[in-house]
Amino acid sequence: MQLHGLRSANDEHIPRISRVRDIEHQLQLGELDSHRTLSEKLSYIHNIVCRNLPHVDRISIAKYEKITDTLSTYVGSLKDSNPLTLYSVKLSEVPSLLKLVRNHETRVINDMGIFANSKKTHSKRIVGKGYLSSYTIPLFHEGQFIGMLFFNSYKRDAFNDSNLTYLDMIAHLLTILMAAELNQVAILYGAMRTATQFTHHRDPETGMHLERMARYSRLIAMTLGRAHSIDDEFVDRIFRHAPLHDVGKITIPDRILLKSGKLTDEEFEEMKTHTTRGREIIDAMLLNFNIKCVKDIEMIRNIVVYHHESTDGNGYPAGLVGKDIPLEARIVAVADVFDALTSARPYKAAWSNDDAVTELKRLCHFKLDADCVAALLDSKDEILRIQSGFAD
Repeated sequence: MQLHGLRSANDEHIPRISRVRDIEHQLQLGELDSHRTLSEKLSYIHNIVCRNLPHVDRISIAKYEKITDTLSTYVGSLKDSNPLTLYSVKLSEVPSLLKLVRNHETRVINDMGIFANSKKTHSKRIVGKGYLSSYTIPLFHEGQFIGMLFFNSYKRDAFNDSNLTYLDMIAHLLTILMAAELNQVAILYGAMRTATQFTHHRDPETGMHLERMARYSRLIAMTLGRAHSIDDEFVDRIFRHAPLHDVGKITIPDRILLKSGKLTDEEFEEMKTHTTRGREIIDAMLLNFNIKCVKDIEMIRNIVVYHHESTDGNGYPAGLVGKDIPLEARIVAVADVFDALTSARPYKAAWSNDDAVTELKRLCHFKLDADCVAALLDSKDEILRIQSGFAD
């Protein structure tokens, strides 16, 4: 675990070893255990930081996705409302941050007035909130860039050699916590994805279907935003867990799974069991891999079990109605149906986006959540980018 390129603070007042002991003395490590979300851990650490540096008003982490070169808001802790959430940008479109990553450098800006006329959304929001200073650190794990850490203050000239060494060690701790979470998720996702790939060797759907519907799910969640109390962690979790929705299909016999014609009533009843059997698979994997994050577990189970519920109560397996269906399941249902309609299958040609939109509008009267459908349909340009970037 390493933080590359952290500036060396010439701090003669507080020796480095004293800072380390001070942090260790203040931190109650039980507060950083795996049962807490990363945002909860960050809030706890922020409170510790404020005991020493009360002018650090905001700590936030943006997460990097290499495959799309995207830096997205992820978790944050601050004394006031967060000015930047549910936001993403390509790293290549932010030259100042890209330079930090390439050169493994950190950056101190002690007068953010220099961004007063910036047209970049992230700069406008941060400056508009009144922040006057920032300290930015690229985060690396095993040589790979994983995200960007930001310290902000309402005070001008807040970051200097008297406090940077302390903040560097906080950054190192946050890197460890973030990497640990990503590793746990990667292990779980790898196991789930392997099971899902076994399914898709038999199921006519492709791996790109999973990539697209995960991104449609994230798009819907981001568009719904605060109206549904959605935060960045929810968006990230639904992106990671949406592809697991049909893991239970691995238990369905080929004579049903691969049947080209209409299923009999008896066959359809067996097909429907992939939801509850999927939960059994998920629970076994969570136990075997010792995954303890409650919010992840709850979301995975909800997606797997309830993505075939209908808003009119005629879905399965529980016959839930409307908003009783968990939001993540409603989101995934819309993403899954849209991609199924617009994808070619051995038994059908791909529908045009326009025809699929018409069908979604019809389905939102009884099957799909109308708000989730509207959120997807409000993002037509992004839909095209997803389809182009993850074509079969």
